Amino acid sequence: MHRIYPLLHKIIDYYPYFQEMASSTNFSYDSWLDEFMGLMNLFGEYPERIFHYKLQLSIDGPEYINDANRGQGVTKRCIANFDKLLQVFKDGKFPKNVMVFISIKGTWDLDCIRKLNDKEKLIEFYKFYEDAYIDKVYQLNLPQLICGTSIPNTAVPAPTTKEDGQIFAELIKKCREIEQENKVLKYFKYYDKITPFSQYTCERGTYIGTCSGCGSGQVMVGFLPYDMISACHEGFTLIVDKYKEYATKRSDKDLTVSLNKFFKDQPIPMCLTDEQYITHENKMSYLDRTSPAQVSASVTHILALAMAGLIDQKYLDEREALDAAGYILQNTAFCIKANYMITGSFAAEPFDLYVLLLNGALDYLKEDIPEMYNGGCDGKQCNTCR
Repeated sequence: MHRIYPLLHKIIDYYPYFQEMASSTNFSYDSWLDEFMGLMNLFGEYPERIFHYKLQLSIDGPEYINDANRGQGVTKRCIANFDKLLQVFKDGKFPKNVMVFISIKGTWDLDCIRKLNDKEKLIEFYKFYEDAYIDKVYQLNLPQLICGTSIPNTAVPAPTTKEDGQIFAELIKKCREIEQENKVLKYFKYYDKITPFSQYTCERGTYIGTCSGCGSGQVMVGFLPYDMISACHEGFTLIVDKYKEYATKRSDKDLTVSLNKFFKDQPIPMCLTDEQYITHENKMSYLDRTSPAQVSASVTHILALAMAGLIDQKYLDEREALDAAGYILQNTAFCIKANYMITGSFAAEPFDLYVLLLNGALDYLKEDIPEMYNGGCDGKQCNTCR
C-alpha cells in the first residue's frame, strides 16, 4: 500500500468530493497492518472530510478449507492480524474521520462444495465467519466500523460435470433447510440467508441486471504500480502482457502512478478524451445485463446443454430455459465466466455455471425467494439492512 501514499495526497487535494476507497486482503502478511494504518493515517490528516473505506477479506472458510486454497497457516495468521487491527480500534488509535465497512469474501471451488455438502459442516462454516470476524466487530460497538454478512461466490468452478451439478443441488437444498431451521433453532447470530445465488432474486419474468457496470470502470478504478491503471480484474487481464513488458524495462525506485503519463503513453480499452468519456458514460447508463439479445443467447446455450444431456432434460422446454436464463443473468455479474478460480471477461459465456445450477440447484433456489426482493425491504427485515 505504501506505493500509493504519495498519490493519495494528490487525489484528496485535487478532488474535493473524493470519499470512497476499497482494497482486498487475506491478512496473511505480518506487515499488512502497518501498511494499512499508514494509509488510514493519511486520511486522518484531513479531519474536516469523512472517508468511507471498503475492506474485503478474502477468507474461504475454516482452516481445513482456507489453508487448502491459500496456503498452510494462512487462516491462523489472518485471524491474528485481524485481531491486531481491532486492537487499534480498541486503543482509540484509528482515525475518527474514516468509516470502515468490512466484507468477507469466500470462494467455493468444486472441492469446497464437496467438503461442505453436509448440514453440520455448513453450519460450522458460517459460525466460523461469525466467531472469527463478524461478532468481534459488533462487540466493539463502534459507529465507524461495520462488518457485513456475505455468501461465498463460486467463481464458476470449471470444468463442471453433471455430477458436480447434482452435488451442488444437494448443497443448495441443505442451505435452504438450514435457513428455515435457523428461524427456530437460531444457529447463527447474524446470518439469515446462507444460500449462494439467492441474494438478489427479482420477480419471475423481470429481467433486470444487478451488476451491469461492475467491470466497465464505471464503478471502480484501480491504481497499479509502474504507472498502470485498471478498471477491475478484467481491466487488468486486458493489459497484463503490456504490464509485464513495461515493468521489466523500468529500473526506477519508489515509482508512483502518473495518470497523465499513463493516459498519454499506454493504449488501453478505456476512453482517452472528454468526448470519448461522455460517449462511454452514455453507453454504460443504458447497459442492461439481461438485454433481449443476451437472454436469447443464454437460452440457446441452455437448450444445447439439455440436448447434450449435461443438464436436466426439462430445459429442453424453451419456457423453462428462458426462466433459467433470466434467473442466472440476474444473479451474476458481467465478469463471471467458466474458469479456475479466476474472474474476468465481458464476453465468455459461463457454460459451467449452467451445468452447476441446472441439475437441480435452481429448483431449490426458487423455492424460497426472499420477500424483501419481491416487495421491497422496510429497512428492518434483513441483517444487511439492520
